[in-house]
Amino acid sequence: MKILVVSGFLGAGKTTFIKTLSNKIDKKIAVLENDYAAVNIDEDILKNQTDLSVWEQTEKCICCTGKSDFAMDILTISNTLNPDFLIVEPTGVGYLSKVIANIQKIEYEQISLLSPVTVVDPSAFANCIKNYGDLYRDHIKFAGTVVLSKCDLHLDSLALEETVSKIKELNPCANIIQTHYAYQGEEFWQGLFRKNLDGSVEIPPQSEDGLSEAELGTEFESLSIEDSEIPSAGRLVAFMENLIRSRYGKIVRIKGTVKCAGELLRVDFAGDKYFIEGAEESSRNCLVVIGKNLDFYSIKKRLENKKGEKIPGHGLQNLR
Repeated sequence: MKILVVSGFLGAGKTTFIKTLSNKIDKKIAVLENDYAAVNIDEDILKNQTDLSVWEQTEKCICCTGKSDFAMDILTISNTLNPDFLIVEPTGVGYLSKVIANIQKIEYEQISLLSPVTVVDPSAFANCIKNYGDLYRDHIKFAGTVVLSKCDLHLDSLALEETVSKIKELNPCANIIQTHYAYQGEEFWQGLFRKNLDGSVEIPPQSEDGLSEAELGTEFESLSIEDSEIPSAGRLVAFMENLIRSRYGKIVRIKGTVKCAGELLRVDFAGDKYFIEGAEESSRNCLVVIGKNLDFYSIKKRLENKKGEKIPGHGLQNLR
């Protein structure tokens, strides 16, 4: 079983990339999802829209606190499903270098690690480098391929060139895909599963508990809300605009579904952009919020049901 890690910061577009990747390869593929929150929204998306076998690990980061479970999950998948390839999607706030190191510990003749892929949203690059420097750089430095996502959106060509230039400074050896991956040919997709991890990749030294000094100082909070509801589209838009203004804390990511005027909508927020679209009727009504200094009370208050009862939160915790 060969393992391909698809990394990237919160909201970069990892899950969408994996969906496309799985449709391009005629092989037996399994996916291991890691999410900080108590509920894994991306797992539902992959299960509903693909034929993939999806495993999940929530509320722990596979680069640190959940690394023992992570190793066991990989061995279990290898022994039970025995797929040709395992795609690992780490949480966006985990360190790629640590994920690589943890997989290398269980490599043997039946399990090998491929060159990792990091998905980068160029429109959010400058902001993420500024606010999450060490973590964000780690995603890029240890990638064999850097895929620029959302290039089909209106993006200033100069800003794109600057992003590519900075990525090259961080990782001169990386293969940078500057046009949208949907237009890439078969050779590109096949190549991702043929390129083995370069043994010369240097992993930063770890402390006794397995965390780097930079990692110890990175804290995020998570809030998962079941059966969320907002009475009107206007209030939903106002809620999303207030997120951009940091009204409820430093929000890094929101994803999931919310009921609005009787209709279930899928919401996706990252950086300073958000998208709202109709969700499938079979989708679970659950919203996940990740960030720093979250105003839990105000967020839940805005997501009350029609009876005015506060929706209970799940997975409230400090994360590293």
